[in-house]
Amino acid sequence: MSDAEHMSRKELLQPNRLEKKLYSFVDHAYRKKRLYIRAAIAVVVMILGIWGGWQYVKKERIEQANLFHIAHTKLSNPALSPEERLSQGIAALQEFARSESGSALSVLALMESGEAYSRQSRIDESIAVFQEVLVHPETTLFLMNSARLSLAALYEQQQQWAEAEMMLGSIDISSWDDLRWRALARIAIAKGELEKAKNLLEQLLDKVPDSVFREETETLLLIL
Repeated sequence: MSDAEHMSRKELLQPNRLEKKLYSFVDHAYRKKRLYIRAAIAVVVMILGIWGGWQYVKKERIEQANLFHIAHTKLSNPALSPEERLSQGIAALQEFARSESGSALSVLALMESGEAYSRQSRIDESIAVFQEVLVHPETTLFLMNSARLSLAALYEQQQQWAEAEMMLGSIDISSWDDLRWRALARIAIAKGELEKAKNLLEQLLDKVPDSVFREETETLLLIL
C-alpha cells in the first residue's frame, strides 16, 4: 500500500510547500498591486527611453554624416575652379567643425581643411588647424598621430627643424616607425647631418626590412 493511501483526507487536501509559496506570492502581489504596476510602468518607460535615445543618437549621426558629406563635396565640385573648390571647401568644413564640435566627424573636417590650407600654401593656417586636432576631445589615436605627421611635414617645409623633429618623436604608433625614421633622415640630410641620416636609414632597413620605403632607403644610402 502506498504512502498516499495511509494519508488522511485532511492531509491530502493540505497544500504542499510550492503551492503555499505560490499562494503567498499571489496574495502579496494582490495587496501590493499598485507598487507592481508602478514598477512595471517604470520599466516600460525606461525601455522606451533607451530605445528613443538610441534612435535619436542614430538620427543625429546620420544627419552629421550627411552634413559632413555636403561640406566635403565642396572640395570636388566640378562647377568650380580649383581655387574656388579649396576656398569653399575650407569654409564649409570649418563651419561644420564649429557647428558639430562634439562630433568625431568634426575632427575629420579639421583634418581635411588643414590639408586644403596646405594645398593653398597657407602654411600658418594649416598648422593652426592641425594643432587644434591635437587637443580636440574626440581625436582618436590614429588621427592624432596623423596630425603630428602633417605638422612635422609643414614644419619641415618651413625649415623649422626642431619643431618637425619634436612632432616626429611624439608619434607613438610602432607600425609607423619606418615612416618616422625616413622623415627624420630627410631632415638630417637637409641640416647636413649625413652620419645621423645614415644611421636612421640603416635602422629603418634593420628594424623594418619589408618597409615600402626599402628601395628608396637603399638608394639614399648609396649616395650618402
